Amino acid sequence: MKIAMVGNPNVGKTALLNALTGGKFEVGNFPGTTVGVKEGKTKIDGKDVLFVDLPGIYSLEAHSLDEKVARDYLLKERPDLILNVVNASNLERNLYLTLQLAKFGIPMILVLNMVDEAEKKGIRIDAEKLSKILGVPVVRTVAVKGVGIEDLKREILKGGRVPKVSAKDFVKTAERIAKEVVRVENEGKDLTDVLDEVFMDEHLGIPIFIALMWMMFTFTFTVASPLTDSIHLLFSNLADYVSSFGGVLFSLIGDGIVKGVGSVLVFVPNIVFLFLSLALLELSGYMPRAVYLMDGIMSRFGLTGKSVIPLMMGFGCNVPAVMATRAIDDDKVRIATILVNPFVSCSARLPIYVLFAGIFFPKSEATVIMGLYVFGLIVALISAKIFRRVLLRGEAEYVIELPPYRIPNLRDVWILTWNRTKHFLQKAGTVILGMSVVIWFVTNYPGKVSYAEMFAKSIQSLFSPMGWDWQFVLAILMGVVAKEVVVETLGILNVPIARVMDPSQALAFMVFSLLYMPCVATLATIKAEAGWRWALFSVLYSFAVAYAMAFLVGVVARSI
Repeated sequence: MKIAMVGNPNVGKTALLNALTGGKFEVGNFPGTTVGVKEGKTKIDGKDVLFVDLPGIYSLEAHSLDEKVARDYLLKERPDLILNVVNASNLERNLYLTLQLAKFGIPMILVLNMVDEAEKKGIRIDAEKLSKILGVPVVRTVAVKGVGIEDLKREILKGGRVPKVSAKDFVKTAERIAKEVVRVENEGKDLTDVLDEVFMDEHLGIPIFIALMWMMFTFTFTVASPLTDSIHLLFSNLADYVSSFGGVLFSLIGDGIVKGVGSVLVFVPNIVFLFLSLALLELSGYMPRAVYLMDGIMSRFGLTGKSVIPLMMGFGCNVPAVMATRAIDDDKVRIATILVNPFVSCSARLPIYVLFAGIFFPKSEATVIMGLYVFGLIVALISAKIFRRVLLRGEAEYVIELPPYRIPNLRDVWILTWNRTKHFLQKAGTVILGMSVVIWFVTNYPGKVSYAEMFAKSIQSLFSPMGWDWQFVLAILMGVVAKEVVVETLGILNVPIARVMDPSQALAFMVFSLLYMPCVATLATIKAEAGWRWALFSVLYSFAVAYAMAFLVGVVARSI
């Protein structure tokens, strides 16, 4: 049984998918596109069921790639059932999509989600009457708490019903239906309204956002520190033990694989706590408000609030962040957002900052690291302004939905954190493992002077204004494959960083690592989303900006 989950953004589809499948779902790309789609398999009373969670959309008019994917899936795949998930607090707006879905003639169940939050606002919905009007089963749920899930499973086994009235007959009634079934008992302020008076205040909103970001980075570094020290000690001792057996094979395993992979895995605690913090901000309902707060700033740089979501996602990984730009309707804003996204510091760059900040700025690591993240955003915004003024001119508009505040469900926090961390660990088991072997080989052969040293020294003069030794030049080059490989390379080379670098050079190195060309995976995604010309432009532009900023930061740091 194939079931398509369709609904507006922020209606709780992912929470519902977690509740129905036990969190066992995979995130992949829709065939022929870079649009992310979640698929989860489960059994309901012994029957195999596949849930396909389509992108959150407001309509099926195919103005954006998300809408086109959802419409094409329903037309071509013809699922057995549509679960139309709606937010009980915003029934009128959600019904616009419901009525569009009716014309497909596919059996449907209307899932009235987040009814608890609606009831807190005094909103009462007559589910039976709504079911009679639409001709489909209506199930009340609170997905994050598991409420109504068993009722929904029973309706799923019944197969739903084809809407008895076509969308064509409902052209002017997305409002009349809501008036018939919705009763508002109390229109006073709820908790969301009270909190928004503080978090969305024109004077307090931005300072609160900055304070939360600083707390996030402090938490990420401070709490993870004992764990990273323990993992570093474990892999260091293991590498020394294995390589002590002597011979090429044990050197490869110890000095290459164990030391290389270990030099990256040592930062897993930092990445877990970063993803954990982001998950809490997202699931609490605060992140969309941060997006809204930034909209005024974004518009000054030729972007819209919709650009903030891909930029915020870039803190995790630039690949899905670039993919997320498909939700931006304005093509020029979308291209500009794609081009500046690699300046947002992804989690793969965090190990570089933690390593160098820990060595050279031991009493202010969190401040230095947050400063790098902010600096990357500033460069991204200035670049966007240039692109929109010179290459991608035009005006843009933006609309966003603000979900209610809620206490994050710990299970959902864990699933979101784990799925993002798993991506990092998979890279450690594939790309980074393979690169460990490559780096070990090129740094040990053909003899006293290795291939790596010969190549790095041949282009070292390009970076002579920064004063970096050839090992750092090699690390930068290797980092093109994946940014974690920068730390891995330095680990395999066993570079005594504190002795061959000063704080100003270290700061310049971190800035260069922040800004220089996207990794191979991000570059491939840019090519898929925008074409080869923009991908090549991204490489050249980002390298030029990184070089100029690193040189400037180094000069300023030395003069202070």
